[in-house]
Amino acid sequence: MDFFEQELRKIVGSAYPNARYVGRAAYVNLGDGNRAKFEFVTLGYADNYEAIRGKIINQRDGEIDVNVIRFSDLFGKKRVANPNFSNGIVPHIWSNNGKHDWYVYKPTQADYRLLTQNVSDYLSIFQEMGQEAGEPTMQGQMM
Repeated sequence: MDFFEQELRKIVGSAYPNARYVGRAAYVNLGDGNRAKFEFVTLGYADNYEAIRGKIINQRDGEIDVNVIRFSDLFGKKRVANPNFSNGIVPHIWSNNGKHDWYVYKPTQADYRLLTQNVSDYLSIFQEMGQEAGEPTMQGQMM
């Protein structure tokens, strides 16, 4: 299991234990022919993964929605002990010479919970509705 899969498992897998992982992506079955795909993405700087992109794909209609969850929007700047970043740093994953890790700031459990909640909020829009109107079911079934 590579670094990206480990991180996606912390974020997606904690709410959707039946998610499947292929390469650097996580897939969730939402029911009604909808699937979600999540992956870390760069936003203009090579090897700096500053966001998670979620896509909703329908088996009949193809891609129906895309959302980018930017770490800067979610976390803002985080204080770190490193004197090179006295004003703080926006969390991101840095890839260098085939190695991947969070750059300077490592997310806390609270940070992972916030990411998981944002992923869940996004997916709840596309999940099948439960028996009572307005009550989403947590499908998360395998594809």
